[in-house]
Amino acid sequence: MSFNKEKHLSANIEAIKLCFQLEKEKRSPTQDETKALKQYAGFGALKCILNPAENLSDIAHWPNSDVELFPLVAELHGILKKNSKSEQQYKQYLSSLKNSILTAFYTPPEVVQVLAEWLRQNGISPTKFLDPSAGMGEFISAFKNQNNSTQVTGIEKDLLTGKLLSHLYPNDKMRVMGFEEIESRYNNHFDVVSSNIPFGDVGAFDISFLKSRDKVKQQACRSIHNYFFLKGMDTFEKEEFLRLLLLKG
Repeated sequence: MSFNKEKHLSANIEAIKLCFQLEKEKRSPTQDETKALKQYAGFGALKCILNPAENLSDIAHWPNSDVELFPLVAELHGILKKNSKSEQQYKQYLSSLKNSILTAFYTPPEVVQVLAEWLRQNGISPTKFLDPSAGMGEFISAFKNQNNSTQVTGIEKDLLTGKLLSHLYPNDKMRVMGFEEIESRYNNHFDVVSSNIPFGDVGAFDISFLKSRDKVKQQACRSIHNYFFLKGMDTFEKEEFLRLLLLKG
């Protein structure tokens, strides 16, 4: 099935509108609203949102291949402006969206469910779970479906995705920030760390890694995927993992 930009963009816009509505009304989503929120799939590969769409005249600067998407992108700008408390916040939303174009490709739920089921069959049921790049929470959902009492922490850097995630999991700890901001008290804290981490030659700015005497950590900051892997290992409770391996052995 080919990637339908218009359908993808429309679903994202409806989810964002609903998110702001829930925020204003200070309530949790209904069952139908939850389904609508879950249709949000980020802006990966939607480079059209980089095109100017402040005024109708901006369409002259658009490539012909994207012109039909101009009304939707203009609507997106309008929604963000209307629900921003200031021009600065509006620009933060836009910046966050633009930064996600190369990294926001969410994991199919079937893939995550197989992973969670394999861990369950091997006697691994997390009590403290971390997803450091949570997206729309597919990993969170898969593990909570197996054990609803699991203490979940989700970290998502994208501002809008983080808002949506918080509405989907209001009873869990969802944090809108970068993984590099997690506090040191969470080192060796989680018994399962699982995520579809971002990949690319994008660097990560983590003082604890950059100033580390460990050359591997210093080098890891140059590539976001290496950084996420090593940072995840820092937050992982290794003694518990070794205990489980010994029990299984």
